[in-house]
Amino acid sequence: MWKKALALTLLVPVVAACGSQSGGNKETGGNAGEGGAGQTPKNVAKEPVELSFSLYSATAEEFEKFYVQPLKKKFPHITVKGIRPEKGSNIEDLLAAGTPPDVFVGTKGALPNQLNALSLTEDISPLIKSNNYDTSRLDPITLDLMQKATGGKIVGLPLNLNVNALYYNKDLFNKFGVAYPKDGMTWDDIYEIAKKLTRSEGGVQYRGFSDRWGDTFFAANPFELPYLDPKEEKSTFLNEDWKKVANNWLRFYTLPGLKFDLKTAFKEEDRKIFQTGVSGMTIMPLNVDKLEFAWDIVSVPSYKEKPGVGLQANARYNYIMKGSKKQQAAFEVAAYMTSEEYQLQMAKDGLFPVLTDEKVKKAYMENDPVYKGKNIQAFYSVKFAPEPQGRAPGLVNGVNAQDKYLLPEMMKVLAENKDLNSALRDAQEGTVKGLAEAKAK
Repeated sequence: MWKKALALTLLVPVVAACGSQSGGNKETGGNAGEGGAGQTPKNVAKEPVELSFSLYSATAEEFEKFYVQPLKKKFPHITVKGIRPEKGSNIEDLLAAGTPPDVFVGTKGALPNQLNALSLTEDISPLIKSNNYDTSRLDPITLDLMQKATGGKIVGLPLNLNVNALYYNKDLFNKFGVAYPKDGMTWDDIYEIAKKLTRSEGGVQYRGFSDRWGDTFFAANPFELPYLDPKEEKSTFLNEDWKKVANNWLRFYTLPGLKFDLKTAFKEEDRKIFQTGVSGMTIMPLNVDKLEFAWDIVSVPSYKEKPGVGLQANARYNYIMKGSKKQQAAFEVAAYMTSEEYQLQMAKDGLFPVLTDEKVKKAYMENDPVYKGKNIQAFYSVKFAPEPQGRAPGLVNGVNAQDKYLLPEMMKVLAENKDLNSALRDAQEGTVKGLAEAKAK
């Protein structure tokens, strides 16, 4: 949902109301919300402060909507500057120019892929303690995601979680007289439904299931399988659980009548099928607001070995940069963005909250007419799958084992009938070689 590139660089003054809430410190502007997680830090100077945000996981529109507009009501002394990541302003460029950002807006993948390698993070526990910030109101998964990649350190505060659901084409189900899926189903249940919908009729090949399969089945697997081994310079592709994942995926794509080549087997091509109306179910749809058929959602399926567990979580964070001289102001802003006040409005406007408060979760998508009348609870009615353990310090990161080694092999299994065990072995060998080459550089 989150675009990696932005349309423009933003430099916007943040204007705010001056009143403090009941019980607040008049010098700091008071508490940003009831309870510790949304508490505005103490002793924030009122001199003008400019905070720069490196926007790796936020669009220009999102920065305006979820940063500029709400923050201007709270912090009259802070100016926020959004920097798009492009040639000349990527994080490496900013460091080389001596203008590192104060905050890096990124998902969990930013830690191994950018921040850890550049030594840009540090433990913000002193800020948490000095500002009496209560982390217990945050969904524990948001901290787990971060700490698995940082050796247990908290290096920023979360903004929002991603959530998924199983979308289904009601018109197609009605056409073939198949009962709609329900919340709480297993992958076995969904496969039985997919078999009934996969058929050729009137010269049209209908599909029971299509998706951005590389993410749904592999990247977000519930078996705590990372791509790269946490302790050695190799992949995990020879783990027996990868066979469960791969076989579960493969059975949906080898139903009678389905044929693929190396182009149509590509995950991004397969993702487009649902919106054409010939596929019954998907988890990662495109352009939901433009679907031209009746649809609804249910919870994502679970493996029978992992009942009630869906996909791995992802979250977007405000990472507070090591060495910034404005960490207190950055923490003040990040803390407010986890307050109940902020998170409630954010949830209504379409970003899933990071708080455990059920009231805030139930407000999700409230202001989005596209989801009016839909089964919104499907987004949060199953548990997130556990986050895989991150790599030990000193091991190579930044090698994209999924797209470079695993998924090309899986496409050969699908399009060329390559043996699955051979494909997993070849993916392992390719990853080991790639890691060795990266380490030698």
